[in-house]
Amino acid sequence: MVGTKNNRRTIYTKTVIKEEFLTILEKKELGKVTVTEICKAANINRGTFYLHYSDPYDLFEQIETELIAQIVPLIMVESKDISEWLQVFLTVIKENEKVTKLILSDYKNSKLLSSILFKVHDLAIYEFSHIFQEEDPELLEYYFSYFVAGTIGIISEWLEKGQQISVEKIGSVIVTLIMRATH
Repeated sequence: MVGTKNNRRTIYTKTVIKEEFLTILEKKELGKVTVTEICKAANINRGTFYLHYSDPYDLFEQIETELIAQIVPLIMVESKDISEWLQVFLTVIKENEKVTKLILSDYKNSKLLSSILFKVHDLAIYEFSHIFQEEDPELLEYYFSYFVAGTIGIISEWLEKGQQISVEKIGSVIVTLIMRATH
């Protein structure tokens, strides 16, 4: 069924475009990637690209949106234990390493991280209120900011070094740093 939005050929074409685009992004920043470059790498013509995406930014945004749809349900916070949540989160990051590296490089503008942090915010604030024996919401937000920046730094380093440390161990490192910060 030619023209059908989700037929096999369309899905294949979009997959190839995304894979080649992500490969290009490993070497170049998003603002310097051209449609011509993506088309050449994916072995498609520009018309095919524009059938699915308006420009490289649109392509990146769609990749991020799809990843949000995949990841957020997996990390729904049902546990009252931040270390349990971290294990799931780190596993998902490891399984989506290529895209995660790109998103973490500009984490302040990342819709993916915003969605994830929104889901974990209340759990983290609850945990921090007990860990730090603090009730002031403003101070708890500072603890949360510290947690986010530190966690992103550790995860970025972990990804850069090829995840040589297990998910469990890196999760333990993050939790240990949080706990030690309280003393």
